[in-house]
Amino acid sequence: MWQHRNFPFLCLFTSYALPFVIAKYGWNDGLGGLLYAGIIRVFLFQQATNCVNSLAHWLGDQPYADANSPRDHIFTALVTFGEGYHNFHHEFPSDYRNGIRWFDYDPTKWFISLWGWMGFASHLQEFESNEINKAIFQQKWKQVEKLKRQINWGTPLDVLPVYSWSEYQALCVSHGGSKHLVCIAGVIYDVKPFIDNHPGGRTLIQAHVGKDATASFHGGVYRHSKAASNLLDNMRFGVVRGGGQVEAHEQNARPLSSEMADGVAGAS
Repeated sequence: MWQHRNFPFLCLFTSYALPFVIAKYGWNDGLGGLLYAGIIRVFLFQQATNCVNSLAHWLGDQPYADANSPRDHIFTALVTFGEGYHNFHHEFPSDYRNGIRWFDYDPTKWFISLWGWMGFASHLQEFESNEINKAIFQQKWKQVEKLKRQINWGTPLDVLPVYSWSEYQALCVSHGGSKHLVCIAGVIYDVKPFIDNHPGGRTLIQAHVGKDATASFHGGVYRHSKAASNLLDNMRFGVVRGGGQVEAHEQNARPLSSEMADGVAGAS
């Protein structure tokens, strides 16, 4: 409050008179002190201060909200003496902090915290950590959803054509054997676009054409990575009715229940 009441005098004295006096009686360069430690310093300091309303709305990330322009960035914090975590400040204006992490460059927060520890300040306002974490989660989820929309996840399984096991095998030998179809976990993949780039060689894939390669893909030959599974998603061709070769065989060999037998007899 004392500083506030005496601001005009303090501003003129510390910004211009004091640099002039120190340079004048220190090394006989009063005008140099007035220019460099006074006028130029005040100009640069004002530009840095005004970065709160310019740079802090342009440079950096928006970890808490993106409805408006405020952003967080360490460079802006360094320039503005800790005011660079502007996204947090706008989203939680009642919080006395700008950078909430202990290592965030925010000298004002550090001094207020120190004064609170020493008993010179009390009732420091901090927003609930649950609500802060909620805002962080919502913002990250929005970014994940945006990224998800940019990714090709392959043709959905529920819209793929359904084939019986025999139909799947017939497709592999039709067209002069030009189709390179492999079944993995009940899904048929056309691996022709990738067959020449397969790390295990062309022969290894050709050996599984028209067959159930589930065991081989998941560890029988090589336990493929998630990246390999993701790559397969873009090669979906169809779905085997009843699953893979083993499931299809079991389904065909399973005896009819009495109810199913009566139904078949009635249909006949």
